[in-house]
Amino acid sequence: MDPPIQVLHVDDDPAFLEMAATFLERESDAIEVVTATSVSEGHAVFDERSIDCIVSDHDMPGRNGIEFLESVRASSPEVPFILFTGKGSESVASEAVSAGVTDYLQKESGTDQYTILANRVENAVDRYRARRSARAQQRRLETLVDNVPGVVYRCRNEPGWPMESIEGECESLTGYSADRIESGDLTWGHDVVHPADREDVWETVQTSIAVGEPFEETYRIRTAADETRWVWERGRGVSVDHEVDEVAVAREAEIGDDAAVLEGFITDITESKRRERRFEAIVENTSQFTGLLDPDGTIIEANESALAFAGVDRDEVLGTPLWEGPWFTESDRARRIAREAVDTARDGNPYHAEVAISGADESAIIDFTVHPVTDADGEVTLLIPESRDITALKERERELRRFRRRFEAVFDDPAVLVGLLAPDGTVRSVNSTALGYVEVDHEDLVGEPFPETPWWPEDRREDVREWVAAAAAGEYVEFDAVHAATDDGPFSVEGTFRPVVSEGDVNHTDGDVTGIVVSAKDVTERRQRERELKHHAERFDEFASVVSHDLQSPITAVQGRLELALETGDLEHVERAAEAIDRVDALRADLAETLQTGEIVSETETVPLADAVEDAVTAVDPPDSMAIDVPDSVDVEADPDAFARLLENLLRNSIEHSSTNPRSHAREDAAEHTDGDDVTVRFDRLREGGATGFVYEDDGPGIDPADRDRVFSPGFSTKDGESGSGMGMTSVRQIVTAHDWSIRIADADVLDGARFEIRTD
Repeated sequence: MDPPIQVLHVDDDPAFLEMAATFLERESDAIEVVTATSVSEGHAVFDERSIDCIVSDHDMPGRNGIEFLESVRASSPEVPFILFTGKGSESVASEAVSAGVTDYLQKESGTDQYTILANRVENAVDRYRARRSARAQQRRLETLVDNVPGVVYRCRNEPGWPMESIEGECESLTGYSADRIESGDLTWGHDVVHPADREDVWETVQTSIAVGEPFEETYRIRTAADETRWVWERGRGVSVDHEVDEVAVAREAEIGDDAAVLEGFITDITESKRRERRFEAIVENTSQFTGLLDPDGTIIEANESALAFAGVDRDEVLGTPLWEGPWFTESDRARRIAREAVDTARDGNPYHAEVAISGADESAIIDFTVHPVTDADGEVTLLIPESRDITALKERERELRRFRRRFEAVFDDPAVLVGLLAPDGTVRSVNSTALGYVEVDHEDLVGEPFPETPWWPEDRREDVREWVAAAAAGEYVEFDAVHAATDDGPFSVEGTFRPVVSEGDVNHTDGDVTGIVVSAKDVTERRQRERELKHHAERFDEFASVVSHDLQSPITAVQGRLELALETGDLEHVERAAEAIDRVDALRADLAETLQTGEIVSETETVPLADAVEDAVTAVDPPDSMAIDVPDSVDVEADPDAFARLLENLLRNSIEHSSTNPRSHAREDAAEHTDGDDVTVRFDRLREGGATGFVYEDDGPGIDPADRDRVFSPGFSTKDGESGSGMGMTSVRQIVTAHDWSIRIADADVLDGARFEIRTD
């Protein structure tokens, strides 16, 4: 859409200016009017704004319209200028024409004059803009022709293609001057186009213009110096203007086509063609797989090596995404790598990976890369995928790794310190395992006497010299030693000095000793494990004693209740005995699980303290006079079976340390069973600085502060004159420790005896 026409109307009559502007803008939507009442004011507006046309009166105060026209023409000779005046005379008109006026129009009465004026403004501006556009186009064309690396031509579409005009770098391209070619002294088609390409070029051009399409071709030319160059040409057929001379019309009729003239552009691509042929020579004569991709991964070229491997023709893969090409379709991993490679290179980063691909007759492992190609602005314009078949290399690497593993199995065993010595004891090599025990480089050890190396303390070096001498004499020497301290402390080894004898002497008797292999195993951990196993066995001995003690209580309860049942005939004692037997069975199962897992505490769960105490009372079978106070709101996260044993031992401890123990009189008369002193225990929540746990108190004699540190030791008992095993509190300590709890003995707060505070957080 054309921009509005900016009209400057200059007249000394403001009313007339307003009326004229109204009618002009009404007559044409394209016109926008700006006004001025004097020549000086008009000049100011013209200098400030982009004006397409000036309409001016002639007679005005000061400078008149002709003077205004002359001053405008001095700076803008082509801007349309219409003299619109009420003074009509031949002298004014003649002077205006001489000054370069665009049009002359006399003011009249009525509004029709504005229609005429608007029409003349539009016509004048259209011509002005057309000339300006043509000049701009001409300048651009001239600039293009002056700067293109080739020639722009116009020729007749007939054999030989006689040139009507040829502009640009004609002589540098062909060696011939443009004048010589334009004169007809020689023709492009007969004298410049290479003889081997003339027929193909003619056919290409005629085929394209026959269907009304531009033509594009690459061909060779012969220069004036008989040099061959490659050129690229693009052009089109142009219909002959039927106002040309009769000769041109006759020529058009002779060739039988409207496109009697060709116009186009020819440029030298010799260097590009040379690079292309070098590229093709490299690409097509290499065993590597390579090609070209669009930035989105679409295949636009693939070399013969890649096509032959896949067993496909070029047309079958062009236009296909790389990851859908036949090389990558047999493996999800291969497709994923191909897509990842395109995405990475499209962002401007090279990609590299090793991947297995499939071909028509074989598979291969390739070293696969995709490189981005960027333009001057850094934009990725192409991707170059390259692949090198490294199948044989990978197989050699695997074979090398197999040899290396066999070697390492013999020499560089990570579990064995190995050294190779000369017969005189000089170090030839040591493995990395041995180096890990000393702070010295391998190079610093080679050539040193083995007894003097950092592995050996001063007091063992004479022994090492004797072992070396014995091995050099053909003996097989076994040794054990404690080596110097490392960061982890001294380490113990057991090893051998083994002579290496010349080939064929399997008995090591007659051959020459050519070297000595020293090997040793670090047995520090093994000996540590032996110590730990011993400690573990001691712990289990202690556990067995504890469990034996814990089993004794319910067994005693069973025996006592059964005897009471026989003596009294009261079956309630049998029921209590059965409950005690159930506890014996539970303890047996708990012991079996502990022996299997090695853990005193297995899975924990939330155990209500009141329920656990009730179960423990059943197993302990306390005297009827025993009073137990347990809050309902205390829960403990514990292994139920182990927790039950802990409570049983605490209850049993309170019973056994009371002044009278009814269970010790189980064989006496049943009536005496309930006559002993009362035993009172209480449980409560631990209330100490927000700690989690519970408190156990009894009304017994308590525990002497001097004995409290020894109460939990195996075999320690505070019972006077009685045979106590001392394992009850040991069991309590085991279970507390296994739960990661803590236990503290104190004086009771509420009762008068012992107080055990068990903290579970």
